[in-house]
Amino acid sequence: MDLTTILAAVAAVLVPTFMYLHYQYRYSHWKKRGVPHPKPLPLVGNFAFMITRSKSFSTAFMDFATPYKENGYCGVYQFGQPLLLVWDPEMVKQVVTKDFSSFHDRGLPSHEHDPLSQHLFNLSGTKWRNLRNRLSPSFTSGKLKLMFPLMRDIGDELNRQVTLDAKKTDSHEVEISALLSRYATDVIGSVAFGIQCNCLRDQQNEFLEMSKKLFRQSPAQLARLLLELIHPKLGGLLPIKWVFSRVHHFFVNLIKDTVEYREKNNVERNDFVQLMMQLRTEDLAHVDPENHIELTYGVMAAQGFVFFIAGLDNVANTISFALNKLSVDPELQQKLADEVRGVLRQHDGELTYAALKQMDLLNRVLLEAMRLWSPVGMLIRKCNATTKVGDVVVDKGQMVFVLTQVAAMDENQFPEPQRFDPDRHTREAKDARHPYAFSPFGEGPRNCIAERFALLEMRLALALLIRDFVFTPGPRYEPEVELDQKSFFPRPKNGFHLQVAARV
Repeated sequence: MDLTTILAAVAAVLVPTFMYLHYQYRYSHWKKRGVPHPKPLPLVGNFAFMITRSKSFSTAFMDFATPYKENGYCGVYQFGQPLLLVWDPEMVKQVVTKDFSSFHDRGLPSHEHDPLSQHLFNLSGTKWRNLRNRLSPSFTSGKLKLMFPLMRDIGDELNRQVTLDAKKTDSHEVEISALLSRYATDVIGSVAFGIQCNCLRDQQNEFLEMSKKLFRQSPAQLARLLLELIHPKLGGLLPIKWVFSRVHHFFVNLIKDTVEYREKNNVERNDFVQLMMQLRTEDLAHVDPENHIELTYGVMAAQGFVFFIAGLDNVANTISFALNKLSVDPELQQKLADEVRGVLRQHDGELTYAALKQMDLLNRVLLEAMRLWSPVGMLIRKCNATTKVGDVVVDKGQMVFVLTQVAAMDENQFPEPQRFDPDRHTREAKDARHPYAFSPFGEGPRNCIAERFALLEMRLALALLIRDFVFTPGPRYEPEVELDQKSFFPRPKNGFHLQVAARV
């Protein structure tokens, strides 16, 4: 037997043995700490669903939590990495607010050579705080009022398209989620990128095509996500600009062309691009040179890019789920229509920013849709300093997932949690429960910077639709909504097919 054969035989024994011992050690983390956890599988831990694509993220994490619901937390293994899941409201408060200094980052990769990764969601530490402080004024009530006319024009176009689509079939059935996705694309394209996309009218629009590519998982995208889950730094092996090569160039060039055109022609527009252009002229590099992020075309595009990813499906899905529930509750739908029309009469029939603010039931309907179908369902945090959360010691460098969807379905906080009930969001109901039991936009310093913008966009669409139309279940209506298991966000697999009639 030659030396090569001997070495190969030894390797064949030692490598599997080493891997077995390594993972046995890794998978003893939660047992040593007395933290309840589902049994992990070799190599993949509890994340086999990522390989088989048998479950969506939201479904998988709900399944992880269910056996340990009363504990308020549990451990899982993200391949070889121990991951703490928490949903107890007091533990949630501790992670996202009370001990924010120990959990101020998300632990997601951001690289200077990968401009589209340099957005608020990914950035860490002082760089995140500096950019957040510069961008926060973009989402004040005053700025949103200026942006509102741009959004209202797109809302009017949405209603025109609903009318046209309803006339295409004898049953007057409309797949409302597809239309709302195009509405959300037009709004974000207009406000975040400064262009009129016209996706509602033109389904062959390039901007719409790029949005579909973002949410269509290619092998490269799946590989990058798997690498990040194994270890965040590994995601850099497949940078965004390589995984989304065409999309990357599209968005960066779009911002570049828009900014250059406005500067050359002295064009001003009340949108996010204009606000970033103003910030770019304020040279603040001397304040904190080490942590300053220059607003290059790539960085500007990254901010619009993350709003696009975070807002597109979530806005469209929330309104769709709300309409789906309203379609089988004619009494609630009429009550909402009465509120919308009553408020509009107070504003001479005009749907204004101020009018939307007065529509309390409208807001509560959307909040209840977000409770049942949480836009994201989890908040990601990385432990920056070893901290005790509840009774669990969280080591420095460990990841914590706050399961907001599980918290929002807790029967102790929300009796009969599967029931759609907007009255859960009255002032009295909110005061009666834990303030961290429901947090669709996150809480604490890293809450969603665009919360007001997203709510305004959703209120506008729902108010316009309910003002003009009556929605009832169509022939293809599904009483139990089947979710797309390949989607990260809760998305209906077959859409929402509703019959539409003019409201008199």
